[in-house]
Amino acid sequence: MARDVIIHQINDWSVLNSRDEVWSKVDLSTPELNFGIHKFQGRLWSSGYVGVGRLYDKNGRYLQSSGKEHIVVVNSQYGMEPWHMLETVMTDDEYDDYIAEMDADGRSLFQVFYDQPLIKLSQDIEQDGELLYALSFVTSCYGLCKKGLKKTMFHQEENYSSKVRGKIEIQKNIRMNTCKGRNDRFYCKYIDFTEDNIENRILKATLIKCKEIIGRRFPATLEVSKRVAYCMNSFRRVKTVRIKTSDFNGADASGLYMYYKPLLQQARCIYGQKYYAYKTEEGQSIAKSVFTIPYMINMEALFEFYTRIVLKRAIDSNKYSLDRYSKRLFIQKGVADISEVERGIHLMPYCIPDIIIRDNDTQNPVAVIDAKYKPNTRSTRADTHQLLSYVLLTGVKKCGFAFPGAESKAKIMRSTETAALPLAVDSIDYYELIFGNDSDNVAEALRPILP
Repeated sequence: MARDVIIHQINDWSVLNSRDEVWSKVDLSTPELNFGIHKFQGRLWSSGYVGVGRLYDKNGRYLQSSGKEHIVVVNSQYGMEPWHMLETVMTDDEYDDYIAEMDADGRSLFQVFYDQPLIKLSQDIEQDGELLYALSFVTSCYGLCKKGLKKTMFHQEENYSSKVRGKIEIQKNIRMNTCKGRNDRFYCKYIDFTEDNIENRILKATLIKCKEIIGRRFPATLEVSKRVAYCMNSFRRVKTVRIKTSDFNGADASGLYMYYKPLLQQARCIYGQKYYAYKTEEGQSIAKSVFTIPYMINMEALFEFYTRIVLKRAIDSNKYSLDRYSKRLFIQKGVADISEVERGIHLMPYCIPDIIIRDNDTQNPVAVIDAKYKPNTRSTRADTHQLLSYVLLTGVKKCGFAFPGAESKAKIMRSTETAALPLAVDSIDYYELIFGNDSDNVAEALRPILP
């Protein structure tokens, strides 16, 4: 049951108010739970995460005051809309590659804490967590359906004509067939398997609920909608029923079907949300969930993927293309595989630029862009070295960074009054692209780089 809460609304990558003593009690050793809150230069900072969740103390317990839990609500200081970005990323054909790469690094694009109690929020707090739960559930359900649905054994009885299945029920066969002179019929009892069990009924009902949420946001032609259709087809032999809370107590996810356990846990949480109706200032009636499952979104990774996708969609595909995600550029000449690199030297074997734009005709790289979820007004030594190393490896004449902002545009340099800043390195032009929620304007922002 959700408890009364004390809400702390903050922005990502911001200095926290030192006068609020709650921050001094936060456990800094568990950034994966406490939204990356950390100490830097003697001050506490938030990190590149947004979401809603509980704060934990140094003993691993929820922070409370007078019986009320301390809840943090983290928003993007750049005005970036994570739900729009997630929609964009999750419908891309490289989405599975993004997630696989993050899993290999021990990271995650988002976390939904289904093992925690729901959090009660006020109606005026902007959050759209239900979309994340729906997307998360559909992704997990798609993986489960590809593994195969759970089948339950049951005893079936049937009166067959001219054949025997299983064993003949002697007494029933005499009463229903022999006594009626129907010696051509046999009343049989046999073992059969069905997918129509309580576990699959719960998942199908939850999938239908998620389908309604996703259907309001995604066209039917996009990948996420196709996954929903795949799952619905997998559940076609399962009855559609109304799920009660007590149904979860009878669900079993053991043995060969342990992979059902996280899905059933997600379904229980999604069904635990409660919706309240209220009227807006315009008089429109809105049904909104004021109970949310705690979640945390990695905005740095999300912005990197988002930048890549909107660029891929904005460029002229007849002229340019993007290298596949996470392509390695080996530093040693003539090396194409990690097994071929020289060992025991003080030099990393490869670099992985975020975005390499290539000319389709010549197949030569024409621009390299690195996505940074940070302010574009503060220079960083490491970022500069990183970008210049990419320029050295690719031999491009155009390079730059992509930053978050209010609107998508190419930043105008003060010294040149154009979007390009000439570098003293073999006539290389440097650019800064600002990407906002208006991804439709990206093509115009790219015009100075890719005419």
